[in-house]
Amino acid sequence: MDAGCLRALRRRGHSDASISAMTPEEAFCEYCAYHGIMNMMPATLEMLDKLRAEVPAAVTAPAI
Repeated sequence: MDAGCLRALRRRGHSDASISAMTPEEAFCEYCAYHGIMNMMPATLEMLDKLRAEVPAAVTAPAI
């Protein structure tokens, strides 16, 4: 795990055992909370993945 993320999770009061049991989504949400980005949840990240999957290729391709 990235050292900055690990440091943030420890500062949020998580033990190494609880950190190792976290999913990447849970760890990211805790990292965000440490930095003041509140109400991030794994469901928020799942919605982001769904929205990314629905974007048509023409919209994501750069204009030439």
